[in-house]
Amino acid sequence: MTTFATSSPSNSTIVRIINSRIALKSIPRLLARTRMRVVSALAPRWALQTALDQFITPPRFEHSAAEKSLLADAEAITVATRFGRIAAWRIGDASRPAVLMSHGWGGRGAQFRAFVPALQEAGYQVVLFDHHGHGMSEGRQASLIDFWRGLEAVWDHLSDRGIVVTGMVAHSLGGAAVGSALRRSLTRRHRDAPLPRVVMLAPPASLIRYSHLFARWLGISEQVRSAMQWRIEQRFGVDWEEFELPQSVATIRAPALFIHDRDDRETRFESGLALARAWPDARFHATHGLGHRRILRNSEVIHRTVDFLSDRVEFLHPPAAHERSSHLEPSPLY
Repeated sequence: MTTFATSSPSNSTIVRIINSRIALKSIPRLLARTRMRVVSALAPRWALQTALDQFITPPRFEHSAAEKSLLADAEAITVATRFGRIAAWRIGDASRPAVLMSHGWGGRGAQFRAFVPALQEAGYQVVLFDHHGHGMSEGRQASLIDFWRGLEAVWDHLSDRGIVVTGMVAHSLGGAAVGSALRRSLTRRHRDAPLPRVVMLAPPASLIRYSHLFARWLGISEQVRSAMQWRIEQRFGVDWEEFELPQSVATIRAPALFIHDRDDRETRFESGLALARAWPDARFHATHGLGHRRILRNSEVIHRTVDFLSDRVEFLHPPAAHERSSHLEPSPLY
C-alpha cells in the first residue's frame, strides 16, 4: 500500500494551497445558491421561471474537428417535425440494417463517432442525429418528452425511406428517451418493423430524483421544484411518474444491454443497475474508471455494443439485489 508523508512543511503548504483554490472556485456557486434560496422565499414566481428556463435549456457545444470531418462524409438528412427541424446523418451502405444513435443532454450525435467504424465493419449502417435544442437541430429548449418525440420522428423518417432499424445505442438521457419511445410503441406507423436490440450507456433511472438534485444544485426550495415539475407536466401533457421505475420499462419487450461505469458522477451506477433489473429482457455489464463521457470512446464498450447488437455473445442478466454475479465476462454463444 502506498503511503504519503503529509507532515512535512512543504507538503502541508501544497495541500493548503490546493484546498484554498478549491474553496475559492466553490464560492461563486455557493453565493448563487444562497441568493436563489433567498429569492425562492421572497419572489417564488421569478425563481420558478428561472429554474424552469435552466432546467429545459441544454448547453450547446461546437462540434470538434473530428466530428465535423465525420459528418462531412455522411449523407445529411433533415427530419421535419412540428417542433422544428432535426439534423441527422446516415453513414454506410443504405441496403444494410441501421443502428440509430441517441445522445444525451447537452450532447450531439457525432459524439458516437468512435462506434461508427466497428458498426460498419459488423455490417450496419449508422444514423446519427442531434436532438431538439442540440447541435445543428433547431430549437433552444428541450425536455425528455422532446427527446423521445424526436427519436420517434427520426425512426419514422427512416422507416418511410425503407431503412430497417434493427438496433439503437443511447447515452445518458438519450437512453431514457429510447425507453419512453419503446414503451409507447415506437413502430406504430410500421407495425411489421422488427423489434430493435438496444444498448443503454449510463442511463438515468428517475427524472423526479434528478429534479431534486437540480433543485439542490440551483438552490431552489422544494415548493419551487414541485411547481416547476407541475408546469412541465402541464406543458407537455405527460406525468413524470410515467418515467419512474418500474412502470417506465416494465412492459418493454426489446432485448437490452446496459453498460454503466462504477465511477460515473453524473448518473449513478445504481441507476443503470436498477433499470436493468426492471427491464424484462436485459443484460448488464459494469466498467471501471471511464466516468460518464469516456464510456463513449472506450474500445471495450464499443466491442461489447457490437457483440450485443449482432447477438453473437451471451451477456449476463443483472444480478438481483444483494446478489453478486459469479462471472465477470460475457460468454460466447459459439
